[in-house]
Amino acid sequence: MTTKAIIFDFDGLIFDTETCELKSFEQLYEKYGVSFPKEEWLKLVGTISTYDPYETLTKTLSQLKKKDLMAERDALFEKIVEGETVREGVKEYIERGKELGLKIAIASSSSRRWIEKYLGIIGLDTTLFDVICTSDDVENVKPDPELYEKVLSHFGIEPNEAIVFEDSANGSLAAIRANIPCVIVPNEVTKGLIFDERVALRLNSKKDMELDRVIEFVSARQ
Repeated sequence: MTTKAIIFDFDGLIFDTETCELKSFEQLYEKYGVSFPKEEWLKLVGTISTYDPYETLTKTLSQLKKKDLMAERDALFEKIVEGETVREGVKEYIERGKELGLKIAIASSSSRRWIEKYLGIIGLDTTLFDVICTSDDVENVKPDPELYEKVLSHFGIEPNEAIVFEDSANGSLAAIRANIPCVIVPNEVTKGLIFDERVALRLNSKKDMELDRVIEFVSARQ
């Protein structure tokens, strides 16, 4: 079936906020001489979790207050983000998608405010996307398929008429549960995660394969 839309995750896929977040937590923990529970933190990448990444610090050093640590971590994150930019190949995929007449969307477990802020920081206008579906728009975020199902409904297309681009295990599982072919492009943080064997294709970077070839490859598998 003809591909009519491409759907991008945001964090870690369009803009690698995930690596910046990890660095900020590692720097925060290092300051206080406590080992950062990276494996636990990795489980929440691409979703919203009840896991508290500050708990190990506050339990180890009872004098530390979570609200102060959050402010400190946020400052570290913003400093790390300075100078960062869109992941390679993203702009080319968007431009080529438009040339091919494809609908282009973002489906993210983050809030609209977050996405709009960081799209601005990396110089991507929100008008490049036909729809941006966020945690504000659904009851359940990834790995639940609701975000992706909502995008399909917005465009009025079938699952096999779209291709999802994801970087995380939780995100790719959401796409798979929505029955949409999923191409994974892991970043430095997510490249070691275990992905569902049903992903259609794995790339190290969008520079590895032009969008036309990705569409041809995915279409041939259906």
